[in-house]
Amino acid sequence: MAHEADERSTAPFGEGDENPSEAGNAFLIVNGVDLFPVKQSVVSIGRRIESVLVLNDPRVSRRHAELRCIRGRYVLFDMGSSGGTYINGKRVTHSVVYDGDVISLAGVHIIFRQKNLPRPDLNKTATF
Repeated sequence: MAHEADERSTAPFGEGDENPSEAGNAFLIVNGVDLFPVKQSVVSIGRRIESVLVLNDPRVSRRHAELRCIRGRYVLFDMGSSGGTYINGKRVTHSVVYDGDVISLAGVHIIFRQKNLPRPDLNKTATF
């Protein structure tokens, strides 16, 4: 499911907003075949063996991106990668990701899926 850029929050996110108890309702599909359950509030992604999600592809930076669960929503952060981080074809430095979004890390495609989506409060505007 594609989302328009104006629906995404580009406001800065605070450190320490991650909530481990909210993580675990999402997973990533890497290159259309590999299933990676998101079980931690911060998932480091890159070529480094210390990364939570290791992508053994020379196009991916050693420390390429982080996926963080912040107040029930997942936010993808580019960590200064050389190849760039894209969501649905648009380059981002950080952005909320939504169920069905296609993430591209220097050409490696990852589909973000989230079960049990947070219920929106229709009377409030989301603030991050």
